Amino acid sequence: MTAKQYREAVEQLGLSTQAEAAEFLGISLRTSHSYANGTARVPEAVAKLLHLMVRRNIKPADTMFRT
Repeated sequence: MTAKQYREAVEQLGLSTQAEAAEFLGISLRTSHSYANGTARVPEAVAKLLHLMVRRNIKPADTMFRT
């Protein structure tokens, strides 16, 4: 998953800030920023989760891991 794809997925899921994305994914804000700007590779598991949620239109509020 590219940085652009990460940013787009986070936006499509309704996570309006990197802080919300970080909280939902259980990562630090710094890590979320690193994924978003391309300085760190998005792990395959995170990419798969985001891709699945976007494709199935599953919002964070619909999960047990609510933000």
